[in-house]
Amino acid sequence: MIVTATKRAESVMDVPLAVTALSGDFVRDVNLDDVKDLVFFTPGVTGNSKDSFLDSIAVRGIVTNDFGNGGDPSLGVYKNGFYQGRNGSGVTSLYDLERSEFLRGPQGFLFGRNSIAGALNIITRKPTQGESETYLDLRIAERDILRVEGGTNFDVTNDLAIRVAGFYSTEGGYVDNEITGKEHIEHDKAGIRVTGSYDAGGALTANLYLEYEDRDQSGTIYRATGKGPSYQFLEDIYGDIPLPGDFRDVRIDEPRNGIIDNGEIWSVGLDVNYDLGWATLTSLTGYKDHDYHYTEDFDATAITIFNYEQIQSGEYFEQELRLTSQNEGMFNWYAGVSYYREEIDTEFLGQQDEDLYCNVYWGQACEDVFDYYNNIYYDGAYAYILYDYWGTYQWTPSPNGLIDDWNRTKGTFSGWAAYIDLQFQFSEQWDAAIGVRYNDDEKEMSQEVLAGRNQSILGQVVQTGFTTPQGPVSDTQSWSEPTYRAVVNWHPGDDQLLYFSITNGYKQGGYNSYSVDPGGPFSGVEALPGVHVPSTFDAETVVSYEIGYKGSQWDGMSQLQLTAFYYEYEDLQATCSEPGSPVVVVCNTGEVKGQGLEGNWNLALSDNWQLGVGFSWFDSEGSGIEAFCSGGEEWLDDASACEGSPIPGVPEYTAFASLNGNYPLDNGELFGNVVASWEDGAPADWEPSNAITRAAGWREVGEYTEVQATAGYRSPTGWALALYVENLFDDEYYDSGNGITSASSPYVQSDIGPSRPRTVGLRFSYGL
Repeated sequence: MIVTATKRAESVMDVPLAVTALSGDFVRDVNLDDVKDLVFFTPGVTGNSKDSFLDSIAVRGIVTNDFGNGGDPSLGVYKNGFYQGRNGSGVTSLYDLERSEFLRGPQGFLFGRNSIAGALNIITRKPTQGESETYLDLRIAERDILRVEGGTNFDVTNDLAIRVAGFYSTEGGYVDNEITGKEHIEHDKAGIRVTGSYDAGGALTANLYLEYEDRDQSGTIYRATGKGPSYQFLEDIYGDIPLPGDFRDVRIDEPRNGIIDNGEIWSVGLDVNYDLGWATLTSLTGYKDHDYHYTEDFDATAITIFNYEQIQSGEYFEQELRLTSQNEGMFNWYAGVSYYREEIDTEFLGQQDEDLYCNVYWGQACEDVFDYYNNIYYDGAYAYILYDYWGTYQWTPSPNGLIDDWNRTKGTFSGWAAYIDLQFQFSEQWDAAIGVRYNDDEKEMSQEVLAGRNQSILGQVVQTGFTTPQGPVSDTQSWSEPTYRAVVNWHPGDDQLLYFSITNGYKQGGYNSYSVDPGGPFSGVEALPGVHVPSTFDAETVVSYEIGYKGSQWDGMSQLQLTAFYYEYEDLQATCSEPGSPVVVVCNTGEVKGQGLEGNWNLALSDNWQLGVGFSWFDSEGSGIEAFCSGGEEWLDDASACEGSPIPGVPEYTAFASLNGNYPLDNGELFGNVVASWEDGAPADWEPSNAITRAAGWREVGEYTEVQATAGYRSPTGWALALYVENLFDDEYYDSGNGITSASSPYVQSDIGPSRPRTVGLRFSYGL
């Protein structure tokens, strides 16, 4: 397959990078829905989830699970080279694609926006002058599934062609809430893309992309396991808390707007290429606007322990200029400069039942704790403490019985970069490249607690733990870092490549969305402008070493890719809890070392049968990670208990396979495919090393095997009809799970994202 991962069109087998390329036809044939589904067929990439969150995807174990908008994703998602952004805007649907390219490892020299863990570039189909290239693809299946996509070309002039493509997809839910009777993990999505291409046969070519997508789907679904000390703690207070009767069902209360993950995304992109003779000048100009509304029941129970809501809008502008040489000799190069500016405005809600709060933290219902007038003192402590804390003894419940802890963050993030990559051809067998990039990033962010929306006299005690009585507190910080990459390539024979690379990666620091500096007692800080600022976390860096082999065998019938890597991450950004507080913030680890193997093998068994397989093995070890060793009381006194632990949520082994075949007939052909994807289990949290904590609830989550089969008939006139079955063996698994929780915490252990059940459907397609 021809890719443009190195800014030149070349075979994926000639690129000295760990890159997995999938054709648009393959993506459509195996029913991949959005960009996260590409995880199924990319070695070393894990963490698909049924929502619009990017922070679940780990590339070689690296992921930044930032509960807020002051940081940046570790994975860079791009479409036609344009950066796609963060949660709520970065995950879009797959339709009318030419191909996808998933690059693993730090990517600082191939895109305008730096990406520390990896980069996913989606390349959509462009119009072809003088050709219609029209197609229609329709799927219907169980649970009211309907998906239709299509596209067509037409010429406007001899120099200008237009392609219009769109899709609509709807699916009924398959997770029943036994409390409310509602169904979840459903969706209703639609999108349209208009692409204009100008090519007059001269030096100038250009492509204009206009795109809109509207998404209404379910937010993340959490299902309590009934295990661990927290569940018992709640049952001691409330009595029996039954679990759902079915693997995929839940028993949860629902936020005021239901459980939703809704977004509207508009984008425009213009890429212009001008042939200077000695080099090609490329300009990429992009603008993106989005609105996003998300809710979930994080606590996985019918008790309102923590309902979460996020209301977000954002704009993103980017500009990149790049020169790519056109030399025929031993020396080639490309160089560029880029700029971005993002404005993001988000309101967050953490919601909790008032009586639960009082029962958990004081062991009494709220009206009893505050019953000073009836001379109920509880040893004289509670009433006086509460008077000092809130200035009242009289209990007045909020109208809805809930604590609504709202806060708002506004961010203006900008940055620029300059890079150059030099390539040297020493001989037919040996060549090398070295590149350097300079990154400069600045973030301005403000926090404001919207105390006027909270009618509970308990105050901001769920999520923020501070107030801003004089208005927002704000701060501006900047980070800068040079990064580099060096690679040596050896071609021992035709269609054979061995390469070795050293890459340095960087991701700027950021701001936490729910805490201030200087801190203080939870719910006891009045944050003041000029005195307090949003708390920050540092930049992270990585040095990655990679050795790889790419080669063709048996006259091109076999293509093999193997990669081994080792990296050292410094100050890895990861979530932790503030001491004595339920607030989750981003911390920096000391160091994480990772190593692994990845492979792809494509084999043409015959003219009619093709086999593809892939695998990955990964191992990691953390040091200086004491901040993350607070998942359960059994090791709170031993902060070194999880030293040497692997990164949580990342499986040690993954594998996938695909078998495609066709059988010619006198009139048309029969065709079919079977695809399978497998991951083994992964620790749900930083794994404690002692047996006591394992007995307290340490577990593995996420093991699954997904198999899909398709069989059909394709006519010589361009139409095809097929029967397909997804999750053929109805494998029951969860996308992920949380770790051990404290014996005095109301946040229970839960599994996240039940698997889709076996689904049978029909597919009709037509193409010219």
